[in-house]
Amino acid sequence: MLKATNIRKKFGKLEVLKGVDLEVNKGDVIAIIGPSGSGKSTFLRCVNLLESVDGGCLEIDGEYLFREQGGRIIFPEPDKKRALRKRLGMVFQDFNLFPHLSVMQNLTLAPLQEQNADRDAIEHSCRELLRKVGLSEKEKSYPCELSGGQQQRVAIARALALKPEILCFDEPTSALDPELTGEVLAVMKQLASEHMTMVVVTHEMGFAGEVANEVVFMDGGVVVERGTPSQVLRNPSQQRTRDFMSKLLTV
Repeated sequence: MLKATNIRKKFGKLEVLKGVDLEVNKGDVIAIIGPSGSGKSTFLRCVNLLESVDGGCLEIDGEYLFREQGGRIIFPEPDKKRALRKRLGMVFQDFNLFPHLSVMQNLTLAPLQEQNADRDAIEHSCRELLRKVGLSEKEKSYPCELSGGQQQRVAIARALALKPEILCFDEPTSALDPELTGEVLAVMKQLASEHMTMVVVTHEMGFAGEVANEVVFMDGGVVVERGTPSQVLRNPSQQRTRDFMSKLLTV
C-alpha cells in the first residue's frame, strides 16, 4: 500500500534522515523503534507531508504522492495530491484536539468539510467511532474535561473519521502514565485485530512485540535493522540494536 524510498531530510546542516526506506502492505502493523533523535517522528511527518522533504519518493498503491526529479521534489496535480494524502491518517503524541470544541465537534469538523454527506450521517458515523474507543458518553465534553488517555482515544476516533486506509501514530502513549497508556493500547490492538494498516512510532516494546508484524529499528537517520518482532526485539543481528535493547531491559 505504501512504499517510501530513500527519504532524506535536513534541518539546516543537520541531516536527520539519510535515506530511509519502508514498505507497508495492507493489514500490516509496522512498529518503528529507536532512541530519541533517531529520525522516527521526522520520517512519519515527512510521509504525511507535515514536513518538507529534501529527497526520495513516496508511493501509495503505486501512485506517487511525491518523487524526486532533477534534484527537486515534485508532486502530482493538486486534486490527485489531495486524494492520495487523504488515504493517510495521523495520530499525534500531544493529541492536538481543538480545546474550544466539544468532542463531537472535534470529530465532525474535518468530515463536514471533506465528505459529501449530510451532518446527520456524519454525526452518526462519529458516534459509532466514539463507541469503538469506549467514549460514547463524552461527545458533549471538552478536551479539558478528559484525561490524557481519553483525549488520545478521541484523537484516534478523529483520525478514523476521515476513513484513512493507513493510520500513522507518532508515539501516541509517550505523554501518558501507565494506566492511561493501557487504555490507548487496547484501542490500537482492537484496530490491529480488525486489520487496520498502521505505522506506529513507539517506545512500547510490549505492544511492538505483541501486535506488530514487523519492527523497524532506526538510529542516526537510517534504518539499522528490520524484521519480525522476535528477530529484532529478542535476537537482533546488529550490535547497535543489541545495545539499545540491552539498555531497555536493564531499566
